[in-house]
Amino acid sequence: MKNSVLFILLFIVYTSYAKAYGVNDTISVADSTKSDSIVKPKYWLIKNNITLNSDQNVYDNWESGGISSFSFSVFYRGSYNYKKNKTTWDNAVELGYGLLRQDVTEKGILDKSNVFKKSDDKIELNSIFGYRAVKNWNYSGLINFKSQFDNGYKDGNLVSSTLSPAVLTSSLGFEYKPRPYISTLFSFLTGKTTYVMVDSLAIPGNFGLEARGDHFNFSLGSYIKVYFDKDIFKNIHMVSKLEFFYDYEKTSLLDTDINFETLITMKVNKYISTFLNIQLVMNKDFNSKVQVKERFGISVPISF
Repeated sequence: MKNSVLFILLFIVYTSYAKAYGVNDTISVADSTKSDSIVKPKYWLIKNNITLNSDQNVYDNWESGGISSFSFSVFYRGSYNYKKNKTTWDNAVELGYGLLRQDVTEKGILDKSNVFKKSDDKIELNSIFGYRAVKNWNYSGLINFKSQFDNGYKDGNLVSSTLSPAVLTSSLGFEYKPRPYISTLFSFLTGKTTYVMVDSLAIPGNFGLEARGDHFNFSLGSYIKVYFDKDIFKNIHMVSKLEFFYDYEKTSLLDTDINFETLITMKVNKYISTFLNIQLVMNKDFNSKVQVKERFGISVPISF
């Protein structure tokens, strides 16, 4: 949890600095000898959003049965985008964490034998630098980092942990951006490094590791990313991304890593929204099955 606190503090400090010095606003400089103002162009567009979610179910002597539960989660999404002349620099941060506690013992949620389990855990940092080549096409460089805050368990066994894995992807290529809200990045020179910092998880075959004692695995391949971020209807916003990574050492295109994620938020009123988040992942280094995550609920969004 120390890592999560550090990340949040860093972004609060950065945002405070940006607002204090007018990074996100048009700047006016008044001259004492002139009545007019000099208006400087706005190069930065900064958006921050924190979503709070909570759910509780209580059953006591209920005829049809049921398990009492309590859950809560927090999700942060920030975008820091710069544009000047032919140069663009788009940055996005996504941080999420959630816990769930069920009354498995049927002695009440607060019974000490009932423990909190992780329901959501996400760290993703994304940065794309672009320089216009021709109309709608940019030379581009991308850096993407993905990991998690806390331990992850399956059937009582530890399967992941903090920075285990941590995946760093860097690429050089071209970006096709016909509209501000949609883009497609193509790269045939992409490096993907997977780090596993916990010794018990650093075993051959796990997360692509080849030998005992290895704590990282490097792959060179090609990468495609499609990104969409737009209001699709009034009060309905969608953020969607589709990623493909093919390791040149693989023998079949069927071994391509695929990540698809969509977040749809529907504004109910000024204070409440509903959301639907779906993520599908295919990663043969983990196993041969499709990984599925779905979240749906009511949230309290905070924007600044």
